[in-house]
Amino acid sequence: MKKLIQPLRLLVQACFMAGLFLPIFPFADNIGQKIWITILFVGVFFCGWICPFGALQDWLGWIAPKLHFPRYKLPQKLQQYVQLLRYVLYGLSVINIVLFFLNSRFFFEHSVVAGAWEWVSGSVMALFLLATLFTDRPFCNYFCVKGASLGVWSVLRPIGITREEKSCVHCSKCDQICPMNIEVSSVAFVRHPNCINCMQCLTACPKGCIKFKLIHSKR
Repeated sequence: MKKLIQPLRLLVQACFMAGLFLPIFPFADNIGQKIWITILFVGVFFCGWICPFGALQDWLGWIAPKLHFPRYKLPQKLQQYVQLLRYVLYGLSVINIVLFFLNSRFFFEHSVVAGAWEWVSGSVMALFLLATLFTDRPFCNYFCVKGASLGVWSVLRPIGITREEKSCVHCSKCDQICPMNIEVSSVAFVRHPNCINCMQCLTACPKGCIKFKLIHSKR
């Protein structure tokens, strides 16, 4: 069953990508606004399954190794601090101090902005996509205000990615494949606000000890 998860995710991403160009498919932001309440229970699915700009980063990330591009991940000692940048930007956006040219996701989905901002935002978007050839989801990890706004609501979710510690052999495949650079192997329940529920850790686990289910409270 878990072998079908990533093909299904690719199909869903493709449908929402098509929604940018074809009226027969739903537009990503419309769906995102309707399902936000589910974040409180199951975490963020919008970023991992629906967002077209996230999907484009995923696809480039899958292609890059085949083209022999070197791939990099920030060490966790740096990641834990640099990943806070998107929450700083989110905080600034709440008080309307955010630069539009950083909102590459908005530019990609809506593609119509005025004057010189179109060139600035488009250039920044291109730089992020270029960076994706070398590292996973750079925009999502460190700059996405939308992802930050969803992530802060997801930390109390009762259903999510769990790891059975007794079955884990600590191969770290889940850590290596996580596009959001989360140390899945160090927790029993992934409550990280950056988690996008892409399920790649689940499908990569050779022992099947990673599952998506209700967390069990312990006495």
